[in-house]
Amino acid sequence: MSNPIIEIRNLTKSFGSNTVLVDFSTNIKKGEVVGIIGPSGSGKSTLLRCINFLEIADSGSIVIEGEEVGVGKDGEHTVPIGKITQLRTRVGMVFQQFNLFPHLTAIENILAGPKYVLKEGQADREKKAQKLLEMVGLAEKAGHFPEELSGGQQQRVAIARALAMNPEVMLFDEATSALDPEIVGEVLSVMRKLADDGMTMLVVTHEMGFVRQVADRVIFMDEGKVVEEGTPSELFDSPKHPRTKEFLSAILSHTE
Repeated sequence: MSNPIIEIRNLTKSFGSNTVLVDFSTNIKKGEVVGIIGPSGSGKSTLLRCINFLEIADSGSIVIEGEEVGVGKDGEHTVPIGKITQLRTRVGMVFQQFNLFPHLTAIENILAGPKYVLKEGQADREKKAQKLLEMVGLAEKAGHFPEELSGGQQQRVAIARALAMNPEVMLFDEATSALDPEIVGEVLSVMRKLADDGMTMLVVTHEMGFVRQVADRVIFMDEGKVVEEGTPSELFDSPKHPRTKEFLSAILSHTE
């Protein structure tokens, strides 16, 4: 059996007196889609931000394809910042807010990262960017600025921008929560295609239908801990932990 693409060991993170991750451990296999669900404040987003090194955990370690990023006693990573930057290119992240550069067109937003980080040539970058826009269904919007695009279109550009860095893992942090309900589907469709194409994905979301259909495994978090995990069928149809049952009962009844 191949080694996990990501190993998370005993990750703990606090903000002041508020502990948001408590001894969190899991492995992510290559090509696996993991849905992460739980109430607000349960540590889901902080987990993704630690994986992508946007937050520094207080203790524990993250291993990405054999490259370990430990955390020292002073709360700093035990590897040089240059290594962090290199590892971050392997892990793309899509946020709630689109965070596009407003003064750049859709295709220019996608071109920026490969130019300054990957040092790719202009012709290669443009060819890749155009293909990515086609993949997310926005080839005709290449020259449009973010203000000329709908929220769903901006989020699809943000996904294309993350993919332009050639990541091996994609993290989605509530990627549809800032969108109007009628355009959520267009973003979920792109995410579903990525899953079908074999992209390793960690998806924090309240879109339970998407998790049930697309995820290989679901982790339910509460108070910074893994309460229960299993296949979508196991978790949604036969949850074992009372807290899981309570959460799913509340959120599923709300969406019906």
